[in-house]
Amino acid sequence: MYRIGFLHGGSFSQLTTLTDPAVRLWRPREIYLPDATQRDFADLDVLFVSDRLHARLLAGAVPWILQVAEHGGTVVVLGENGTCDWVPGLRGLRPAETNFWWWRAPGGDNGVRRSGEGHEAWDHLTERAVRWHYHGLLEPPAGATVLAYTDLEQEGDPATRQVLLYEDRVSTPGRLIVTTMDPVYHHGSRFMPGATQLLYGLLRWTATTSVPAAATG
Repeated sequence: MYRIGFLHGGSFSQLTTLTDPAVRLWRPREIYLPDATQRDFADLDVLFVSDRLHARLLAGAVPWILQVAEHGGTVVVLGENGTCDWVPGLRGLRPAETNFWWWRAPGGDNGVRRSGEGHEAWDHLTERAVRWHYHGLLEPPAGATVLAYTDLEQEGDPATRQVLLYEDRVSTPGRLIVTTMDPVYHHGSRFMPGATQLLYGLLRWTATTSVPAAATG
């Protein structure tokens, strides 16, 4: 089994998520951000950076987070973590209005669209997993694979400036998966079924397709 780390700040939603049997199935190494050291991140194949972490503490852990990707592993960066200007390759993250009640609108369409059809991610993610709400628009690096975007924003090209989820295999020796959705908060709060589907899907996807870090040398 791949060695999966889960970086968290001890919030109720994060701790609730970590007690979920469906999450425990993957035996995540729980890394408590205020007490984290470089050693906690050593030899991980996959690292989940939970949403809504303390900005100053997160900044201090960035070198340890990135070493996972530099050693060939996968880093999953979840939303509501500031500008994420530390994420390699990310060219920008701009604010966007969050619609918490989109399903009450006529047709229940919040404008979120799948992309990258045929990508391995869709073997593990349902359409509902990416269609709930988001907290910003990403500008991924050239060569990244866009997996979800919104067509309701008026600025920019969906391929570069309206992105909600992407996979980047070009900016580091490993893999970066970045989203502006915050599934841990909503799963732990038991609010927003699509968030639960995204969290579970990301776990399945990364736990079954990552290259073990040790194999990269």
